[in-house]
Amino acid sequence: MTVIIRNLLLSIVFISFSTISNANEYQKNYAINVCQKDMQQFKASGLSTAKYLNFCVCYMTNMVDALDEKENRYQQKYKKPSGKYIRLAREYKKECTK
Repeated sequence: MTVIIRNLLLSIVFISFSTISNANEYQKNYAINVCQKDMQQFKASGLSTAKYLNFCVCYMTNMVDALDEKENRYQQKYKKPSGKYIRLAREYKKECTK
């Protein structure tokens, strides 16, 4: 699951660079779609198909919602997620795999 978090965070960083506004439904749907189509991550997760699809919805919704202006500015400046955002990713991973 560590590989999943790293790759999904990279996807979120890309999404955050594509807009300067707060997260919207399009961004959430796009992030969920990218996650659900990532067969490498699906196989690495060890989750059943249904659990992985639900994980993607839960995790990506939470991660996109966590993108605020401060996080966007940080990611644009440093080209990586902040420590706070990474901690949230770990928290959401646990929450979404229950």
